[in-house]
Amino acid sequence: MEKPSVYTAEYIKIMLATDTKWLYRGIVAIYKKQTDDEQAVQETMESNGVGFNSCDAKRLSQYAQEILHTGKLSERNRIVARQIMLKYAGQLARIANNKN
Repeated sequence: MEKPSVYTAEYIKIMLATDTKWLYRGIVAIYKKQTDDEQAVQETMESNGVGFNSCDAKRLSQYAQEILHTGKLSERNRIVARQIMLKYAGQLARIANNKN
């Protein structure tokens, strides 16, 4: 798929669903938007419109840390991550377009 001049949530959803590199980069990008305290406890503590929501924070923080340490996720965790990360496509579009 050709790189767009502006990233849309729909484009990012397609890439998250089909490209493992995009999935990993997306998880890590949002993890890095968590505050240091949120990263340390793997929870959402601030309602600031960026980072993981409270339901996903623990699991996706663990995935992000695994990616950062090993460069990959297990097949099962990749499947779960793909399903969850679709809801973050809008936030990832803002990050990709330097608006967040």
